[in-house]
Amino acid sequence: MLISNASEIYPNLLYCRLKVLLYIASCIYGLFVLVRNWLFDRRILRSSASRIPVVCVGNLTVGGAGKTPTVDWIIKFYQREGKRVAVLSRGYKRKTKGVVLVCDGELVRVSAAEAGDEPLMLAWRNPRAIVVVAEKRLAGIRFIEENFASRLPDVIILDDGFQHRQLHCDLNLLVIHAEQNVFRDSLLPLGRLREPVQGIRRADLILLSKVTKYLDLAPLLNGLQTFQKPIVQSQVKIVGLRSFFSSELVPLGTQPFLYTWAFAFSGIGDPKNFMETLQYAGLIVEHAKHFPDHHDYTAADIDFILSEAVRHGSNIIVTTEKDFHRLKAKEELFNTLRHAPCFYLEIEFEMIAGQQVLEEALRRLVYCRS
Repeated sequence: MLISNASEIYPNLLYCRLKVLLYIASCIYGLFVLVRNWLFDRRILRSSASRIPVVCVGNLTVGGAGKTPTVDWIIKFYQREGKRVAVLSRGYKRKTKGVVLVCDGELVRVSAAEAGDEPLMLAWRNPRAIVVVAEKRLAGIRFIEENFASRLPDVIILDDGFQHRQLHCDLNLLVIHAEQNVFRDSLLPLGRLREPVQGIRRADLILLSKVTKYLDLAPLLNGLQTFQKPIVQSQVKIVGLRSFFSSELVPLGTQPFLYTWAFAFSGIGDPKNFMETLQYAGLIVEHAKHFPDHHDYTAADIDFILSEAVRHGSNIIVTTEKDFHRLKAKEELFNTLRHAPCFYLEIEFEMIAGQQVLEEALRRLVYCRS
């Protein structure tokens, strides 16, 4: 009996100690963030401005909020308005340093290894947009201003820059995953918050992403009401499945993929939403493998995926668009999939509430500065 009780007590004791340590670390991290924000708010630390209007798309939490589809939507909006667009991103998990030109508005120049999967995906989706990656966003801004001086973009979209306060942004769009109530979360490393929720005050607009008809938004909306910010809502729109090697696009919910058995894999921040989207589209996905966000795939990973798909009798293998671009950067690895029925899910965001408010804010930014 004593041994049995001890085996139950020790894991709980270790868990409690770990939680206390994480809580202490979160308090120290939170204090640092509060002091840093206070210094910027009091202009003791200064922000530098660009001569080009800057839209910041950011979030309060780590991973999977939906910033990249939001950036994609804004690029397409401005291009429909006849505006020249540049995108500046950090290029997370890329294998290069410094400023890298991903796309000059005509040609995609690098791979996912050099650019990062998200910037490369944006470049391929929007080849007329300038896409640049840089850890130091101010250096990226100066690169755009100097290297495209003869054809300056009308607007720069700063991807994931809400906490990057060294650069002044003319419009701050804060993306919040509708399923993740930030008011019930904790600061890193105990929780997922990059900064306290009071940072919402810096936002000009709030965009609730990945809204579904099954979600109860009331608790989140009640918390946001305190900040009195305009709120936009978006949902995932399924474009279809695109073949790895033929680029053929097949609309989901139609033959031949209606009620098809699929093996899914991903290396993204929100695999739950990916799986729900596949099932909503009519695929039968009972087996899947999810790797860490921005996973660097190996030959062993691909062997595992192929063997699991065969073992479970899956008709197709499906992944995300970001994972497709990450795999394509490794030519030899990518070609091992050539004889397998591999597809990636192509999605986009559509605004379901507040679209006019968002569009007016985006127009006002470029027309007031022009």
